[in-house]
Formats: sequence, structure tokens, C-alpha cells
Amino acid sequence: MTTAALCAVLALSACAKGDAGDKGPAGPKGDPGAVGAAGPAGPKGEPGAAGLKGEAGPAGPAGPTGPAGEKGDKGEAGPVGAKGDVGPAGPKGEAGPAGPKGEAGPAGPPGAKGEAGAVGVAGPAGPAGEAGAVGPPGPLGPKGEPGPAGPKGDAGVKGDKGDAGPAGPAGASIHVITGGADATCPQGESMITAYCIGKDVTPLISSTSAAHCDGDNAKTVVACVKK
Repeated sequence: MTTAALCAVLALSACAKGDAGDKGPAGPKGDPGAVGAAGPAGPKGEPGAAGLKGEAGPAGPAGPTGPAGEKGDKGEAGPVGAKGDVGPAGPKGEAGPAGPKGEAGPAGPPGAKGEAGAVGVAGPAGPAGEAGAVGPPGPLGPKGEPGPAGPKGDAGVKGDKGDAGPAGPAGASIHVITGGADATCPQGESMITAYCIGKDVTPLISSTSAAHCDGDNAKTVVACVKK
């Protein structure tokens, strides 16, 4: 029996007045009834609490550029800004053309006398002057020291034999002695001359009675006279 039929039987039973019977046992559960028609909409509920903000979605593609807007009105001038720092010096400009020569100005007053300058470099020697007149002879100076002996001179060229002189008065006896490298007059005689044979050199006079000739095979000749 459906729920609707059961309700109908119960309704009819209620119409007949009688004593209430004992409550019967519960019948078995009926099958679910058909879904009824939707009822009218209920009153609008209160708005719920705001949910958490969702994460930003990915950026969409850029849209097409819109048309240029009309030019706006000129704005008011802003306040004057603070003075900026001085910029770096610019590059040196090219020299301008020379201006015309100005007229000479009036002479200024004489300046103060400057300090004496440093002595300059001596100039070149001037030309030699003319020789003056010879002055009077000065006093005789002191006798100088004898100079050193000069080097031995070379023997001169042997001259031609001279003419024989006139006969002299009878005098002392002279005799010639020919020796080797050395020649000496006898005791009591003096040498009056000497020469070398075999070498064209001047003999070395070692005393008033002896002479010497240098060189191999040289011979010394002396002329002697009694004192």
C-alpha cells in the first residue's frame, strides 16, 4: 500500500466517531513517493562572508593601440627649481682674428727707479791697441841660475886640409902617441890635442894627459908636449 492510500484510509477512519482503538503496530515502511512539484522560492538569504582573494591570473596579450587623444590645455608653469651645479669647463675656443691696432695712449708717469741688475758676462776682448813708445830700460835684474847642460851635438863635417902655416919659432918638442881605445901622454907631459881613428866621433877627454874613443876597433891619437 502506498503512503497516499494509507493516508486516505486513516482519514476515512477518523470520520467515523468511535472509541479509539489500541494503537496498532507500525506498518512496514512504504516505498518513497514521487517527487512533488517545486515549491515557491524562499526569501533571499543573507550574503555570505567574502571569500579569500584569488591569485592573479596570467597577463593577457597587449591590446591594440588606441587612437591618440586630443591635445590637452597648457598647464600652469611649475615653481622655479633649485640652482644647478656649475658644469665642467668647455673646450678652449679657437683664437679670434687679430683686432686693429689701437692708437697710442698718453705717456704714463715715470716709474720708480729699479734695483741695479746683476753684473753681465764680460764681453769679447777688443782689438789690440797700437804699440806704445819704447820706455827707458829698467834696472839690471839678478843673475839667473845656469841652465841644464844641453845634449851632445853631432860631429861636424870634416873640413878640407888647411894650408901649412908659416914656420913658427923653435919651441917645445911635440910627439904623437897612438893607442887603442885609450891613449895617455907620458909622465911630465901634457896633451895638447886628441882625435879618433876608425870612428867619426869626438874623443872623450878624461884628464889633461889622457883621452878615450868609443867603438869597436877605435884608436885614440894624442899629441903630447913637455910641461
